Amino acid sequence: MTTLAVLENLTAKLPLGVCVLNEQLEIEYWNDFFADRLNISCDQVKGQNLLTLFPNEAKYLKKKINSVFVLNNASFSYWEHRPHVFLFSSSRPITGEETLMYQNIEFIPLHVSNNVVKTVCMIVQDVTELASYYQGKKQLSEELAQEHSALLALNTKLEAAQNQLLQADKMAAIGQLAAGVAHEINNPIGFIHSNLQSLQDYSTKLLNLISFYEKVVNKTQNKTFMALQQEMQERSQYSFLREDMPELINESITGIDRVTDIIKNLKVFSHVDSSEWQHANIIEGIENTLKIANSQLKYNVEVHREFQQPLPALFCQPMQLNQVFLNLIVNSAQAIDGKGHIYIKVSASSTALVIEIKDTGCGISESAQCKIFEPFYTTKPVGQGTGLGLSLSYSIVQKHKGSIVVSSELDVGTTFIITLPLLTPSDLERPS
Repeated sequence: MTTLAVLENLTAKLPLGVCVLNEQLEIEYWNDFFADRLNISCDQVKGQNLLTLFPNEAKYLKKKINSVFVLNNASFSYWEHRPHVFLFSSSRPITGEETLMYQNIEFIPLHVSNNVVKTVCMIVQDVTELASYYQGKKQLSEELAQEHSALLALNTKLEAAQNQLLQADKMAAIGQLAAGVAHEINNPIGFIHSNLQSLQDYSTKLLNLISFYEKVVNKTQNKTFMALQQEMQERSQYSFLREDMPELINESITGIDRVTDIIKNLKVFSHVDSSEWQHANIIEGIENTLKIANSQLKYNVEVHREFQQPLPALFCQPMQLNQVFLNLIVNSAQAIDGKGHIYIKVSASSTALVIEIKDTGCGISESAQCKIFEPFYTTKPVGQGTGLGLSLSYSIVQKHKGSIVVSSELDVGTTFIITLPLLTPSDLERPS
């Protein structure tokens, strides 16, 4: 067997996916890794466009591969960022369990002529075993953290009264820390945002200037100038840069805006001054709390709002009430298995505000409803809840001379109704 034949046989049998693409993203070769999983041989697939075969990931693959053609540099896709580019199955090495393959992908320039990439080689590595190891390690860390939390909860049971008193100081410290960090981050975020906007303006002007020069050259009908222009544009991949550069800048500005919103919401939510009694807008507190809880809500929960307008300002401790709203909203989200809804209704009478938070979750049994406001009582599995959230919420509402009641039905949902009287500073001086 010749050396070439040995190499071809080796490439075909490698435990890696090898696929060679030309400038039109047409497949010139792929090995048994792809052929066996798609039941399409190398001869059958030759000349077909990769993006046609994998339409769901076409945009991502096109961007990765084109960057290699343009920049003549390798590009990578790691499983932590995009675990399943190709929907291939993989067997766990020990259990044999079939699971979706986790992949690392490397896109490398293969055939380069006069510094121009002619073909790109895409190498797919099955890293399911590695991903399983890291995920197992993460799960173990989470379990250890849960066990640690359970031990802390047991210790806390012996100091329940003290912990209730310390909670307010803890929240104030967290708020002060969050406000300080947010302030420090605001400065670099500000000049990055400003620079990106300037860069966006500059790039637009430069592209417009280039377009003007292009029109001038074309208008001269000078074949030499037009040929030079076309050669330079092709050499620099101008058409690709003109399309990709504004998109990259827009994505960066969108990301910075998102970070700015998060910092703003965090500052509002945990503002140190809100530990004091003051007149506050309850709607703003609920909206800011929803933004803080967004990671718990965005994947499977739709929030519905019904706010009476106008609402009177409430004399309260805003940060403390935000903690109550956060506890109830997160509990509602965690009670929903799959898709569900949370309904938040706020209304007012001449003497009180009423906040109703209703979910379509799993519900609470009648026996549990009598205990849920007791310290350390929880319906969650061991290690997943301390049983202090609703107890603390009850204490905060009591401090505001209000009430909190629950009604629930298993497999239907739960409703919490908070009634907060419209207090004045003098009301705080009188006992409840």
